[in-house]
Amino acid sequence: MGTMTRTDVDPTSAGDAGRRTRTLRLPPPPLWLLGLIEAVQVLLAGALTVAVPVLAIGLAGGLSAVDVESLATLAARIWLVLHGTPVVLSLEAGALGGGLEASAGGWFHLLPMGLTAVPLALAWRAGARVARGAWTRQLWQGMITLVVGYAVGGAGIAVLADDAAFGVRPGLAAAFAALVMGIGSLAGGYSEAQSWARLVGVDLEARVAAFSQKLRWAGSYLWAVVRAGTLAVVAAVGLSALLLAVQVVRHWMDVANIYQELDPGVLGVIGLTLVHLGLLPNLVLWTLSYAAGAGFSVGAGTQVAPHAVDVASLPAVPMLGALPTGSSALSMIAPALVVLAGVAAGWWLMREGENHLDDWFALRIDWRPASLMLSSLVLAVLTGLTAGLILLGPLWLSRLSLGVGRMTEIGPPALLAAAMVAAWVAAGTLVGYLISPLLHRLAPGATTGRRRSPRRSDARREKHEERERRRIEKQVARREAKRAKKQDRRATKRADRDGDDESFGSDDGR
Repeated sequence: MGTMTRTDVDPTSAGDAGRRTRTLRLPPPPLWLLGLIEAVQVLLAGALTVAVPVLAIGLAGGLSAVDVESLATLAARIWLVLHGTPVVLSLEAGALGGGLEASAGGWFHLLPMGLTAVPLALAWRAGARVARGAWTRQLWQGMITLVVGYAVGGAGIAVLADDAAFGVRPGLAAAFAALVMGIGSLAGGYSEAQSWARLVGVDLEARVAAFSQKLRWAGSYLWAVVRAGTLAVVAAVGLSALLLAVQVVRHWMDVANIYQELDPGVLGVIGLTLVHLGLLPNLVLWTLSYAAGAGFSVGAGTQVAPHAVDVASLPAVPMLGALPTGSSALSMIAPALVVLAGVAAGWWLMREGENHLDDWFALRIDWRPASLMLSSLVLAVLTGLTAGLILLGPLWLSRLSLGVGRMTEIGPPALLAAAMVAAWVAAGTLVGYLISPLLHRLAPGATTGRRRSPRRSDARREKHEERERRRIEKQVARREAKRAKKQDRRATKRADRDGDDESFGSDDGR
C-alpha cells in the first residue's frame, strides 16, 4: 500500500548515469485489517462533520462559555439522529413549556434523509476502497470487519450520548449504524466491482444462462417490470418535488413571516435552514403521499390530504407555513401526477420492455383485442405493485416522532400511501402502454401503411427467435469483454510483480 523510495548516488561508477532509484513496495494489509481501518476513518470523518459545526455554534457565545462535555454529548446525539437511531425521551413535567408534555418513555425518531446522505456517501467510499483491494470471493472478509467495526463505534457513541433525559440503547445504535454502513458499502463495492461475480463470488449470468428458455423469458419479463416500476417511482418523486416547490413559492411570505417571528439570529437561521434542507427528501415523500390521496399528518389527530385539511395549532416551524389551507379543485386533481408517472412507465415498456406475456396470450387467444387487454392489465398491475413496494420503505422511514405532546405521529401512512401509489401507477401504465402505438403512428415521419405479414403465430415465433438471438449475442459479447478485461488486469499485475522482483534484485551492472 505504502511506498518507500531510496536514492543511491555513486559518482565514481563509470557505468552509472549518476542517480539510481530503488523502489520498495510494502505488502498490502489483509482485508480484515483494511476493513477495520476504513471503519475507523469513516467514524472519524462522520464525527468531525458533526462536531465542527457544533463547536462553531458553541464558540459563538465566547470561549469562556464553552462546555466541552455538553458539546460532545450534543454532537454524539446529532450523529445518532443522522443514522436514524430511535431514542427514549424522559423529560420532567414542564421542561418544554408551552403546554407540551412528554409522555414517560416517549420515542424520539427523526431521520433527515438529506443529511443521512453524508454517512451513506462515506460508507460508499469505504466499500469501494475495500472492493478495490479484494480478490474474488474474498470481499466478505473486509466487509464484515467494516460493518462490525462501524457498529461498535456507533455503540460507543451511544454510550457518550446517553443520559437520564435522552435514553439511547447501544444495541439499537449499533444496529442502525451497521444498516447504514452495510447499504452504503455494498453499493460502493458494486460500483467498484461492476460485477456480482466479483462482489459475491457467484456468476449470476452463468446461472441464468443455465435456466430453460421459458424461465429466461420470464426473468426478462420480470426485469422489465422492475425497471418500469423504478421509472414510475423516479417520475412520481420528481413530479412531487415540483409540486412541493410550487407550494413553497405560493406560500413564501408565510414561511418568511415565521422566520421573522422566531427571530433566531444568524446562527439560528442557518441551523433552521440546514434542518429544512436535511428534511427535504422527507417532505418530497410527504408530498407524494398527498398527491396519491393518502395525505399525511403533522401531529396526532391531524390530516393534510387533497380532499380534507384538518390541522389544529401548529408549532412555529417555517416549512409548516407552506401547508395547504383547505381542499380545492386543483388539489383534487393531484393524483393525476402519479397517473402521469405510470403513463411514462407504460410508454417505456412499449418501446423498451420485453412483454413475453403478451406473446404467450397472443398464441392462445385468437381475438387480438382480448389478448392485448389481458396482457396489458397484468403488466400494469405488476408495475404498480413494484412501484408500491419500492416506495413502502422510504415512506415509512420518512415518518417522524418527536416524542412530545401531539408530535408523535408526523408523516404519511406508509402502507396506505404505497397502496394508493401502486393503484394510480397501474392505471397510468395501462393507459400509457395502450396509447403508445397510437402516439407513435401520429408522430411526424411515422409510417402508417399496413404491411402484409405471415400468420400471426409464425410472426410471433420469429420475433421470439430474433430477440433470443440478439440477447445471446449481447451476452457472449459481454462475457468476452469481461474475460479480456480480466486478462488485461492479470497481465498488469504480473508486470508489476516482475518490476518488483527486478527492484529487489542485485545491483548487477551498476
